[in-house]
Amino acid sequence: MPYRKEIFTAPGIREIKKYHTYRLGGKHTRADNYQKTEEAVQKGNSRRAKEKLYRLIVTNFKRDDYRIDLTYAEPEPDPGTALNRIRKFIRQLRSKYRKKKEELKYIYVTEYRGHRIHHHVLVNAVEGIGRKEIGELWPWSKLNYRSFRLFDGDPEDCRRLAWYLIKETDESIREEGAIQKLRWCASKNLQQPKIRKQTIYSRKWSEKPKAPKGYQLAEVENGYTTDGYPFQFYRLIRILQEEKEQVRPATKKQKTVKKEINPTVTERGRP
Repeated sequence: MPYRKEIFTAPGIREIKKYHTYRLGGKHTRADNYQKTEEAVQKGNSRRAKEKLYRLIVTNFKRDDYRIDLTYAEPEPDPGTALNRIRKFIRQLRSKYRKKKEELKYIYVTEYRGHRIHHHVLVNAVEGIGRKEIGELWPWSKLNYRSFRLFDGDPEDCRRLAWYLIKETDESIREEGAIQKLRWCASKNLQQPKIRKQTIYSRKWSEKPKAPKGYQLAEVENGYTTDGYPFQFYRLIRILQEEKEQVRPATKKQKTVKKEINPTVTERGRP
């Protein structure tokens, strides 16, 4: 039975998923009249949304970009007013970036269910625009060290952020009259994730994949899908130049020098 190989590539990383599916000729693991429950459907949608947002973040944002939490002091605005304010904030921030001849990239979500309304924003960092300049565009609360942070940018941090943002809006977007109809709002200039799919005509794969040249293996997971088929996921991290130099073996020239030195030492050591 062949399997599907999905390759996701982003700056500095490569992630591979391998999985079997009945679409490639396998047997159904459930009865034909099986119907997923609403809860199962929602969990599947949430899982796919998390992965999609994670890939969008890791493709477009890097270490030391800005994570911003925009809150409100008293009085708390109504949902419509809050929506207008976050949109105005984005417009003004885009204008400030343009004055620096830079392009603003952003992702934000608005949350209000179970607590005071607030916005989570991720934007690309630009020299000359920091907490002070951004805080001037948000007069409804003060940006402190907790509400304005530098983004770590590694794959795990991107994944944690995606999971957190989806969790924040997972239920509220389904409510009638929800402030935010989408799970997240993003600028149109974001680069879409690079995903390549292949069909591999083989019954199985190695449980211990090897890293190709220039990469190191960072994570491997072997398991089963909800349909009962085996799957594999692993992440490859690109080796930086300085890391390569630390583990680089002796060059041919270096080996030659050693050969020239050793005979001299031997001559000196003779009785």
